[in-house]
Amino acid sequence: MPLPLPAFFLLLLTAVAAQAAVAPAPASYPRDAATLMQGQALFTQYCASCHALDRDTMGPPLGGVTQVLSGDELRQQISNATAVVESGNPRANALFRRYKIVMPPFAALPAEQVTAILAYIDAESERAKLKPFAVNLTPPSAQTPRLIPPVEKSGLVIELEDYVQIPLAANRRPDKGIATLRSSPQKDGAFFVSDQMGVIYRVQNRQVSVYLDTRDKLPDFVFEPGIGTGLGSFSFHPDFLRNGLLYTTHAELTPEKKAINDDWYEKVTIPFQGTPTLHWVVSEWKIADPKADHFTGTRREVLRFKTPTTAHGSQDLAFAPVDPKDPDYGLIFLGVGDGGSVNLKMPQLAHNPRSLLGTVLRIDPRGTNAPAGTYGIPADNPFAHSTDPLARPEIWAYGFRNPHRMSWDVSYGKKRLIVADIGESNVEEVNLIEKGGDYGWNKVEGPTKVDVLRDAKVNFAAQPADLAPYKMPHGMFDHTDGNAISGGFVYAGPLEALQHKYVFGDIVTGRLFFMNFDATLSDSKVYELNIVRNGAATTIGAFSKAKRAHLRIGYDEVTRDLYIMTKEDGRIRRVIKAYTR
Repeated sequence: MPLPLPAFFLLLLTAVAAQAAVAPAPASYPRDAATLMQGQALFTQYCASCHALDRDTMGPPLGGVTQVLSGDELRQQISNATAVVESGNPRANALFRRYKIVMPPFAALPAEQVTAILAYIDAESERAKLKPFAVNLTPPSAQTPRLIPPVEKSGLVIELEDYVQIPLAANRRPDKGIATLRSSPQKDGAFFVSDQMGVIYRVQNRQVSVYLDTRDKLPDFVFEPGIGTGLGSFSFHPDFLRNGLLYTTHAELTPEKKAINDDWYEKVTIPFQGTPTLHWVVSEWKIADPKADHFTGTRREVLRFKTPTTAHGSQDLAFAPVDPKDPDYGLIFLGVGDGGSVNLKMPQLAHNPRSLLGTVLRIDPRGTNAPAGTYGIPADNPFAHSTDPLARPEIWAYGFRNPHRMSWDVSYGKKRLIVADIGESNVEEVNLIEKGGDYGWNKVEGPTKVDVLRDAKVNFAAQPADLAPYKMPHGMFDHTDGNAISGGFVYAGPLEALQHKYVFGDIVTGRLFFMNFDATLSDSKVYELNIVRNGAATTIGAFSKAKRAHLRIGYDEVTRDLYIMTKEDGRIRRVIKAYTR
């Protein structure tokens, strides 16, 4: 039976195990400075977002791989790792069981570049005396009990139509594409969508035009290394038609610039693991004419903070959909990941009100009372008046690994902030956010315990006392049902079968899910959302013809249209029917 084929950039995922019965003779790789310099650059570009040489991260450490596998074996696995897994290779399958993901084929990578990468790994392994990563090759003798309830089948069906294709940027990777969709502030039927490569597009009547190209306005802008780098998110100020303000997040490699958490970094030593410290920047764009169909105006920097690696940086930026009398009106909510701190074996860098990492921030972009003077701290933030002088007053909630997307449910006269948090080992979370709440990562993952210093890929059953200090997810699924949650929205449109349902999905597999959001939140189960085309069941992968879906969910809060977006093909598809069969 073919294995599922999700596809992170896990370069050499199947490539190493110390227990090989017969180790091949080590290959000979070039040692000239030009090759090693090229190999280091390529390693940083293609590998370092998911791998280190000397520690477990999203994938296995690559130090020593050239000592246990021949050059031909390595090239075969780089060319088509899936084929190696499906052939029954014990090393490949042991690693698949551990990481639950397989990289896409890299057959198009030129041979000389592959050689340069391997030469760099080989030279660094020798220099640092790195040993090959050890993997238990023995298949499990019994089915491991599931700690998270499985996704439940449902009879709810949706049908999609191809709506529009966003232009595919030149020289982009498949994981760099459309990410965020926002309604037009003019309520004219248009919507806006951002591409991680740095462009915000305007879409009206299925016609696409460039609204804001940030690349020529952000000289330090970077979209690699790292899966999440580039243009992170954007949102219009709720009073945009009067003030013309648009906000974005983006990544930079500018260590010489001042970050708001520089003082905190002076107290710790971050080990280098092949990727540099990353800066994330929130920008305010002042549009000269808010009714124009393209940007003309100015930009100012609101805030800048550091993350220790290129992993799990700044995620969603959004405004609450509330009226001017609400205390949340005009305040930015910003998701910040743990910066790969667990992968560095430095969990102390996050899950701490003194650190910006692993948090949801709440700031006033028009205020000035923050130390930098470029934004404000709302007086009702939970740590704004903390007795701990080192607590970050920007924090609204903390204890997240990678708070990927956020949205609000304003049904039933309530206001619920929903944050989808991408898990490390086995739990993908739908969280309801409470002011000052601690959501537990890196002590727990959902309702399970983790010992991240021992092995972040293993979950343990937890006792009530283990979980008592933390806010538990409202909903969750495990890595049997998916790999990485893509947050969604509570639907309030004309399709009756979808009303009061939080629709979300899995980034990797493209599976769609929903939860029932009634007035009392009485149902915490996650259900499968089925897709039909021409009367037959189908999948997002079949629509996009991609092994990794790169799924994102979009929702137009004005027209109430729900959209399914896939990065690799740049397609936006609209949900046109919903019914129970």
